Amino acid sequence: MVISGVILAGGAGRRMAGKDKGLLLWRGKALIDHTIEQFAPQVSELVINANRNHSRYQQRGFSVVQDKLTERLGPLAGIEACLQATLSPWLAVTPCDSPLFPNDLVKRLYQFVQEKQLPVAWVRQKDRDHPLFCVINRALQAPLQDFLYLQGRRKVLDFFNAHGMALPFSEELPHFANFNDSTSLK
Repeated sequence: MVISGVILAGGAGRRMAGKDKGLLLWRGKALIDHTIEQFAPQVSELVINANRNHSRYQQRGFSVVQDKLTERLGPLAGIEACLQATLSPWLAVTPCDSPLFPNDLVKRLYQFVQEKQLPVAWVRQKDRDHPLFCVINRALQAPLQDFLYLQGRRKVLDFFNAHGMALPFSEELPHFANFNDSTSLK
């Protein structure tokens, strides 16, 4: 399976007092580095979506892709920019602030979209959706551009629910927990 991967690190960090979450330290190294270690073996190509600190992210040895517009349009804008910047027909996505996801995440999501013949699938654990852990087909690039730039819509689940479905994960582990504030990094 040839799947490009993107780590979303383009957020404004509002809940972290404006700090770049991907560069915050956890267990002695930046969150982005934990995420790279877990994600890179699962994909054939890796890019980082970041809207600031480009040189610091480029030091990791991967391409850095910025959103097309300077106004903050949310994670869908990062996904859309990376669909343009990568080569494979599928894009696997993970946020930079949730490094505990399973080491077979991409494989499981990809098998699910193939089995169900879907252009997008994301994680659901218990009754909670985690749409930023997803795989999305390049065929959704034009509908995504329309959703973002013509309709002015931003909600990830609104777009995903119109095109795919969630893959239930039964594990009770905190695989998809994210670091939303400075106290969660301790």
